[in-house]
Order: sequence, then C-alpha cells, then structure tokens
Amino acid sequence: HDPTKSIGRLKHPLLTPNEGEREGYVPNVVYSCGALIHNNELIIPYAMSDITSGIATVSVSDLIDNMRPL
Repeated sequence: HDPTKSIGRLKHPLLTPNEGEREGYVPNVVYSCGALIHNNELIIPYAMSDITSGIATVSVSDLIDNMRPL
C-alpha cells in the first residue's frame, strides 16, 4: 500500500459545522488536527469557529463501509 495515494472518498465531508458551530471568530469552520483509533472507534478532536473544541467519534468499520473507491 502507498500511503501517498488516495484509494477512497466519503460521499459527504467527515466534519461539517452544525448550527451551534457556525458563529464565532471564524464562522462556518470546523477543523481537526489529527485523530486516533481506540477499540475500532476513530476519535477526532476538532475546533469550531476558532472559539471552542469538541470530540467526534465514528466506527472505523462504518467509515470504511461508507467510502467509495476512486
């Protein structure tokens, strides 16, 4: 496997701002600086509008099942 080559993509973005995350210093922005896998869960710390932070989780199996090949 070549880690520099994309082999799949989700139909929709993994992180998008919800209504409560749209207002702030940088509106309509959520971003992550990394992630980790624990017990088949992808744990994603992320920031919202440069004001606060949160944690999102998704099953690795569900994530892979929802990817489409490129």
